[in-house]
Amino acid sequence: MWVPVLALVWFWATSGELLHAQQDERAVRAAYVFSLTKYVSWPNTQSRLIIGVVGDGNIGPVLKQVLDGKTSDGKNIRIAIHPSENELRDCNMVYVTDPSPAEMRSVLHHIGGRPILTVGETDGFIREGGMVALVRSGDQMQIEVNLNSLRMRQLEMSSRLLRLAVIVSGYEAIP
Repeated sequence: MWVPVLALVWFWATSGELLHAQQDERAVRAAYVFSLTKYVSWPNTQSRLIIGVVGDGNIGPVLKQVLDGKTSDGKNIRIAIHPSENELRDCNMVYVTDPSPAEMRSVLHHIGGRPILTVGETDGFIREGGMVALVRSGDQMQIEVNLNSLRMRQLEMSSRLLRLAVIVSGYEAIP
């Protein structure tokens, strides 16, 4: 089951023509987010998976259109665009898009030590304590993973997905 999803992500991520347009880049990011829902294990299993979208970027509507209501490993996905601080704590994953450095630190601080997967799209996201960064490298999408941050939050990522990622270490997560 993982081979078709990863193959689709790989195709989208390596196709320079598809990444040329902003709409296509958002679709690639949505495919990566969906893959993360399948290949990350949370310590508390529930029947739903809430993905919060925080920041000024325009990925939220795309994630809502593509993923809201879908099922991933028996979990119903719900997208919450611009969740409140209380709603943020109920999320299983938070996608931080186009944040200011202060906003990024604030989001990571409010999440605290909870087992919430944080995903960002800036080069500095990992350095600020984020767990997964979806960054452009030329005309390709690259996934960076901070294993220290994942482990501190008791999250596990499948080795299948880790083989496709650049493992980043040495950065401390914000408590």
